[in-house]
Amino acid sequence: MKTGSSYETYEKTHSDYDKTRLAVGNEQLITLLGQDSQTDRRSQLRILDAGCGTGVHLCAFAAAGFTNLTGIDASVTGLTQAAAKLEASQARLICGDIRSMPFAAGSFDLILFSFVIHHLPHTNEVELIEATRSLIAASVELLAPGGRLAIITCTPEQLSAESGCMWYYKYFAEASARLAARFLPPTTIADALTSCGLSEVQCQAIEQTYWTDASLDAQGPFDSTWRSGDSLFALCAQDPIKFEAQLAALQIDITSGAAALHIAAVRQRAETIKQATIILATKKR
Repeated sequence: MKTGSSYETYEKTHSDYDKTRLAVGNEQLITLLGQDSQTDRRSQLRILDAGCGTGVHLCAFAAAGFTNLTGIDASVTGLTQAAAKLEASQARLICGDIRSMPFAAGSFDLILFSFVIHHLPHTNEVELIEATRSLIAASVELLAPGGRLAIITCTPEQLSAESGCMWYYKYFAEASARLAARFLPPTTIADALTSCGLSEVQCQAIEQTYWTDASLDAQGPFDSTWRSGDSLFALCAQDPIKFEAQLAALQIDITSGAAALHIAAVRQRAETIKQATIILATKKR
């Protein structure tokens, strides 16, 4: 997992990742932290973004006044992007594997894993559950008493090609199903959190959607830089012939106007089911 993913080459995709993605969930996470996130305490809260990528969450935390920030990622490209957006005094950036993080016990008050769990190496759900538990257990050691662990992910409903919240999944349904199988249901993640000794587990749909003008562009899937924003396309690339046929089907819908209607419908649906979910748990004091 030297590139930070068991199936995606992030040294390539991180160069364009920010074009279609936003740091969803930060404001909601800050609210969930309660008094720990009060303005006068933000310089004291030690935050680790594990699998920080290009630093979108670190930048959002910095903009909100948090100053004790650390990011770790296996992608040099992602960290270079993060460093370009953050001042050196705002965050410490480390290149490393999130499964063996080089920090002392009790180093952090909040550890965030945003869209990370599904990249852990596994061949079936049982292995993914075990890999997730191992990652959580190691992270619990790094939390101070009373510290929080937050996981941002998607539910099966949100990832559905037919009834989910990403408009283009309909056109790449087989890869979408394979991607969805890599995401554990929130209840399974919650069970893993409690089995590792965490408590006060909360699960909420994230109110903010990560639509950008680029992500709503029906022509986007034809652009390799646009595709870098979603792990779906790493799976599509494994069958180039089928992928070209799917792009051709999308082009037909663009020409007929059906794609525009579909995008509008999915955008409206996403306001109800949302596009992501946050799970938060607390280490006992």
